[in-house]
Amino acid sequence: MEDEIRENEDVDFLEIEDDDLEDAVQVCPVCGSIDLYYEAGGVEGLYHCKHCGYIGSFIVEANEEMARLIRKEYDNKERNTAL
Repeated sequence: MEDEIRENEDVDFLEIEDDDLEDAVQVCPVCGSIDLYYEAGGVEGLYHCKHCGYIGSFIVEANEEMARLIRKEYDNKERNTAL
């Protein structure tokens, strides 16, 4: 499987060190915002992003660099859809 990943040039991996994980925060997987709140309900419950309106059970544990990249990608998509 690693050989398949190495052959795929479109995959971009971030090198994450153990020290970076200590600074990780929960961010929205869509926009990278840390402005999330937990909505209780059902078996698992859901997270709700106040910035983009995302509702789901999946969130990202990210350091500042990862969160910044998610926000940058979200902002680029927002600009492209506004045209």
